[in-house]
Amino acid sequence: MTLAGDVLFNLLFNAVCSFWLGLLVVLLIRRLAGPLHPSVAIGLLLLPVCKVLWDLRAGIPAGSFFWASEQGIKQSLGSFQVGLGVHPWGPAVEGQLWAQHLGGRSPQSIADLMARALRFRVSVYAASIVSFSVLAVSVARALLAGLKFARFRRQIQAQLATRTTVEWRSLGRRSVRVLSSAAYVGVPFAAGIWRPYVVLPTTLCARLDDAEREAVIEHELGHIRHLDLALLVPLELLCAFLWFVPGINLLLRRLRALLEQRADDCALAAGVARESLASALLVSAELAVHDGRAPLLAIAREPSTLRVRVQRLLSPEPARVVRPWLAVVRGLLLLWLVLGTLQASACGNHP
Repeated sequence: MTLAGDVLFNLLFNAVCSFWLGLLVVLLIRRLAGPLHPSVAIGLLLLPVCKVLWDLRAGIPAGSFFWASEQGIKQSLGSFQVGLGVHPWGPAVEGQLWAQHLGGRSPQSIADLMARALRFRVSVYAASIVSFSVLAVSVARALLAGLKFARFRRQIQAQLATRTTVEWRSLGRRSVRVLSSAAYVGVPFAAGIWRPYVVLPTTLCARLDDAEREAVIEHELGHIRHLDLALLVPLELLCAFLWFVPGINLLLRRLRALLEQRADDCALAAGVARESLASALLVSAELAVHDGRAPLLAIAREPSTLRVRVQRLLSPEPARVVRPWLAVVRGLLLLWLVLGTLQASACGNHP
């Protein structure tokens, strides 16, 4: 049990380090790259989460000092090494802690040092108690998030029992139903992956003119086109599980805002006027506040997102002309940096 607890402590604590390493690289890339397309920005913000999953998949390498310490081998000396360079799949960034012992020299992580400090200064079971406690809370939070989503889905299905099909929209090879429901009170939303549909509250439809209603529908079709629900639901569950990682909820909020901005761009690309979409957003928010119902969907949960979106629609940044070859070079450079970030390590488990 102690070994399992130590392994779990190592993986959970290094998940925090992996996330922040990926986040720092993303912030650096955003700083150097300047304004990015929302889809590219979304992909970059997913990088810290991908880094956590990448390192969890790798586990604790056989050559790590973790396994030697579990066998009772004592560390005699320690050293720290930083390396910067390049390799074929991206920039090489490594920060390694080394443990000198009778069997030679082995890499170790910050989690190893913390686990041994807890073992010698608190209790031999301290790391296990901490890790299993964190795991129990993580599982409970993930289950609660899943149950909350299932309950919300049942509530929506009940409210849509008296729905009316307003029209059908073609979206590539898929047909999307646009529904109106008098029982549903909230913001418009899109749902369904295999059989997608858009729901508009009847009270909202009565307040919108034709242009505003079209703007709302095209915005929700943008969510369906990019499968935002298929991305957001697993991400919500994963972030609930990784609650102990500082900054992960802030990252999730930023991702939600970018998903909304990308859907706005889809509506504009479909020919919707900026003023119509901005007006529809304000009317929808006004009705949601008036009815005393906060937006239920996580994709529209943040109130500050509304102000940013309206400002973005009414005061757009001037479009920059980028030559095709330069766009390709920038894309390849970003991909190279992403692959390098997945391989980077900073005082965590090393391959």
